Amino acid sequence: MSSHRSTIASISVVALVAMFAEARADVVCKATETQAECHARLQCKADEELEDCIKRLQQSAGARDDGARRGDRDANERDRDGERGRGRDGERERGGDRDGREEGSHRQRGSWQRDSGGHRRRAQGGGGKGFQANKTFGLGLELGEPTGLTGKYFVSDTGALDFGVGWIYSHYYYGDGIHLYGDFLWHPTSLVSADAFELPFYVGIGLRYWDFNYCDRNICTYGGSAVGLRVPIGIAFDFNRVPLDIFAQLVPVIDFVNGDYYARYNDRAHFGVDLSVGLRYWFK
Repeated sequence: MSSHRSTIASISVVALVAMFAEARADVVCKATETQAECHARLQCKADEELEDCIKRLQQSAGARDDGARRGDRDANERDRDGERGRGRDGERERGGDRDGREEGSHRQRGSWQRDSGGHRRRAQGGGGKGFQANKTFGLGLELGEPTGLTGKYFVSDTGALDFGVGWIYSHYYYGDGIHLYGDFLWHPTSLVSADAFELPFYVGIGLRYWDFNYCDRNICTYGGSAVGLRVPIGIAFDFNRVPLDIFAQLVPVIDFVNGDYYARYNDRAHFGVDLSVGLRYWFK
């Protein structure tokens, strides 16, 4: 529609310019008429010289010609401004569509809020659903089998590395000993998703090393070691408003025994189940 208006405006201006050019061509004396006849035809003023009259009429025709050209330029400028305005409106509409899609995607991923300490927490939701971590790295204490320090680092929304160093007391057929472990944990779902906390269920797989002492005929200076395969299964109370979580887990373990214990008893593999609870503080 705007292009049609521009075309019509241009044709009109060309016609006006042609008319003005023709009018300017007529503002001269013809070869067949006298100066008095020319003065009368051009309707000059009674006290005006013919030469001054011709200049005045030509200047007037030129001014009208310039006004027509300026009108053409103004019309073209208005058309271009209209096109730019429609382009900006289209960009705003496309931007609104993108914002709507991003907001919908954000709602699907889960919304987050900040607590008074600057930690992220999940906005209030309903019952069980897919879990997404709202913390990154935490350290704390673990009690049970083993007892010691524990840490957890989320590498994705549902996956985390779990590690610990501690002590196991008189466990299975063995005695006391230092214990190291590392697991990868997967959090497939949250059993409860509330404003105050999440209750993610997790399962994982990992390895442990255990260096222990044992007794034989009341002599407790013998030693041995074991490398074990761990399968931790647990739940965590993941608080949203404070940077803490509490966990409880069962860990089936298959140990492969080495050292003096194996040499004495030729006893290579043992199966057991560890139980532990813990508390972690999350730094971010």
